[in-house]
Amino acid sequence: MSDRDHAVEALEQLRTMESSGSGESAIEQHRRDAIEQVETLLSVLDETDPTDTSADSVETPDEWDDEELWEDNLETARKKADIAASKGTLTIKTINERDYYYLQWREGQKVRSQYVAPVDPA
Repeated sequence: MSDRDHAVEALEQLRTMESSGSGESAIEQHRRDAIEQVETLLSVLDETDPTDTSADSVETPDEWDDEELWEDNLETARKKADIAASKGTLTIKTINERDYYYLQWREGQKVRSQYVAPVDPA
């Protein structure tokens, strides 16, 4: 789910919340403030150019001669991880004495990883 989808869902949930009307003016004010903040977030997300991929790309490693294959592997990893192209850091993990590229990102307190490709594609 994209950031925009999350924001739309949050806004819908906030708008459907009802106050009981019995002295909850502070809660109602917080609800209105939250709605305003999510609407602001949505406007910022809508202004972002989805075709701007300047932050999306990770440079093809020197060991990889086939840039197209690298991009395919990276895109596949992002789809499997269900993360935005602007999220994630490329790291190298050594498993059984071989090196592999992984995308890593944080979800709350946890660090998640998704396999991308071997460091040496041969």
